Formats: sequence, structure tokens, C-alpha cells
Amino acid sequence: MLSSSRVAMRQKRSDTDARLWRPWLRINRVLRAMLHTRWSAEAWPQVKAEFKKALALKSQIRRAGWFN
Repeated sequence: MLSSSRVAMRQKRSDTDARLWRPWLRINRVLRAMLHTRWSAEAWPQVKAEFKKALALKSQIRRAGWFN
């Protein structure tokens, strides 16, 4: 069993690692998570709006040359 300090260190490390990911990787992971999650009817309008923002950001990242 992991101690609470080890769990906290792992959480901190994973948060730091996520910030070091390339922008295109971060946005692709967000889009994949959104598509693979079942959303309730109440949550869907908000998810749909955020999905549109994420797609626009992906397009912006692509135009900036991150995918090349």
C-alpha cells in the first residue's frame, strides 16, 4: 500500500508531466477523452460547447505548425 506522501508525489509528478506535453498531444488527449466518455443529456450541451472550443484550438495549433 502506498503512503499518502507517495501518492501526493505521484500526483504532483503526473501534473508536471502533463504540462510538459506538446500542445498537440494535450489537445488530442482531451478530444479523445471527450469522445470516449458517455455524457448525460444534461451535461451534453456544455460538453458540446467545450468540444467545439477544443476543435478550434486544435485547428489553431495545426496552423501554428505544431503538427508538422
